[in-house]
This record gives sequence, C-alpha cells and structure tokens, in this order.
Amino acid sequence: MRPFQSIATLTAVALLFATVGCEPSGSSKSAATGGSGTKRIVLLNNTDSPFWDAARAGIAQAAEDLNLAEAGYSAGMDSNENAEQGQIEKLRQYGTQGDIAAVIISPVSATNPAIADELKNLHEKGIIIGCFDSDLDERFKSIREFYVGTDNISGGRVLGTAAKNLKPQGGSYVQFVGFDSQQNAVQRMDGFSMATEGWFTQKERKLDETDRGRARDNVRDVIDRYPELNVLAGIWSYNAPAIVDVVKEKGLRDRFAVVTFDAEQLAIQQMGEGMIDVMVVQNPFGMGYEAVRYAFAKLTGDETTVQEMFPNMGQPGGDVLDTGLKVVVPTSGSPLTAEMFDEFGSGVEFLSIGEFQEWLKEYNLTSS
Repeated sequence: MRPFQSIATLTAVALLFATVGCEPSGSSKSAATGGSGTKRIVLLNNTDSPFWDAARAGIAQAAEDLNLAEAGYSAGMDSNENAEQGQIEKLRQYGTQGDIAAVIISPVSATNPAIADELKNLHEKGIIIGCFDSDLDERFKSIREFYVGTDNISGGRVLGTAAKNLKPQGGSYVQFVGFDSQQNAVQRMDGFSMATEGWFTQKERKLDETDRGRARDNVRDVIDRYPELNVLAGIWSYNAPAIVDVVKEKGLRDRFAVVTFDAEQLAIQQMGEGMIDVMVVQNPFGMGYEAVRYAFAKLTGDETTVQEMFPNMGQPGGDVLDTGLKVVVPTSGSPLTAEMFDEFGSGVEFLSIGEFQEWLKEYNLTSS
C-alpha cells in the first residue's frame, strides 16, 4: 500500500467515515447511495463483521485523498447478510441501478456459478468488476479485472510456521472457519496444512457458517473429543474470540497454542491478557483503499496509476495486488522471533502487540 499523506488527512478519516465510507442512515448494511448524478463504487463484503471497519476507513481515506466527490463519484461498503443467496440478490439489485460504476466483491463462494453469472451481467453493462479479500475460482477470474488483498496460501503458511515454533514437539490441530466455499478460507487452511505437514496431524476443519454461537460450540466439541489436540487455529476474525471464550471456560490455556487470523478489537484485548499466542493480521484498510484507487483510476482514464498498481497486468498473476501481512505476538514471553518468518520476505512484518496498537492508532483504527 502506498504511503498516506498527512497527519491532518488521516485524522479526517473519522469525519469522512460517517459520510462516504459508511452506510447511509436508515440502512446500516447498505452501501452509500450517491447524490444526483453521482456514480458509485461499491465494495460488497461476504458477511458483517468488525473486520470490515478498517476496510471502511480505507475506503473513506481513498475517497478524500482522491477527491472522489469533486469528480462525481462516491465509494462505500455494502454488507452481505444471507450467505451466497444474499450476494446474488445484491448483485441483481446493482444491475437495476444506473448509478453503479464499479462493484468489488469478496465472494462468499469462489465457485458459485450464479454469483459469477451476476458479475458477468454487470461487466457486460460496462461496470468495473474486481475482487478484494477473497478471489473467484480460476474458471471465473476472467470476469473480474483485479484482486486486492492477502496472498492467502502464504498467509496460511505463515500461521502454520508460527504453530510449529510454538509447539516444536508437534501434535494435532483443528482449523475453525465460517465456510469452506470461500477461496480465502480454503487457501489459508491449505497453506496451514502445507506448513505443518509431517509436524502435526489435522483432526478436522470445523465450519460455523458465521454463527458465533456455533463457532464456540465447535471449539467445545473438538476439545472434548480429541484429548491429544494441542493447536487451535482460527481462520476468520471472529474465530479468535470464540476459541478464547471456550479455552477460558474450560481452564485449559496451558494445553493449547491459540493461533489466529486477523485482529478484532476483542482479540487484541485477549492477546494482551495472554490468551492468544499469535495473530496473522491482514490489511483490510489497504484492501479498501487500493480497491477504490484502482476503480477510480480506471473510471477516470488514469493509466499512470493503473500501471503503477499493476505493472504486470496481462501476465500470469499480474492482476493481483498483495496488501501484505503482520505477525503479531505478545509484548513479552513469546518464543516467536522475526527470523522465523524470513522466508516470506518483506511482505510479512513482525510486531509486538504494543507496536501493532501504535500502528492502529496512526490510522485511527481499532482493529484490522
């Protein structure tokens, strides 16, 4: 992600968030509707979660930095509430609205042909189509122009590397996630398994369909059934608090390495309390910012910015912008070190929880 511009500009995020990056009054789950003549850039997420707060802030920051309003554009996030069918219905609605200029989606299912068909219909209307956070399956990628987000296989490998170093004696693990139809979930879990192959045994991949109560029940279930289990891996942001709740409830903190993706505000607090060993944190702020930046550049004919962001567009992998990862550990007492992650290069930054909280403050964020 490119450097951001000024302290004054950054502090404006909170104000702008209320008008550009948020949903409109009367519908807290829908993307902002543009004013008369305004064209909209819509980012459609996969489910409502605090994870997206940082992405909304990134959208708002991009809208200010790029002066979208002066050019006749707005940008906002629309929240999906009904799994795959919810996204299909949202996409159909966009097709009936004449002010939609770009739709950038985190698809609930990478392989659902109905989602792909609706995106194709929008593309045929001249609407820019992109993906963020999670991508489409290979057979549908020709529909979208770009993907902005995490290299999820690499992210899973980073989390697996952390697990190996936390439990060098090996053992067994369970991975927890909402759906296994979403590409980011599958790739993270596959990456984790790649990194731990020959070291750990995978017991299960537990799905909760984003039901927080079921997420906790899944943790209880596997702890009760697998006495040899010693690693609990949370793949989506809310899985971390679900794991911690049950580990606390059962008084079994010493038994488990708790390794998770993302950093909800509650999870940050829980790491501070010693309940989470490592968080592999994405950059949703950058996802929101860069998705809007690309769409706006395409809409306004800014080929310089398009080339800067995707210099290898048209080549294999050239339509992907990796927003990077942070490995976050407790301030003291962690056996993990930055050197353990050197193989992943400069796209992975190693921080203590205190350093990470300072980074959040810099961008007026409470989660990532």
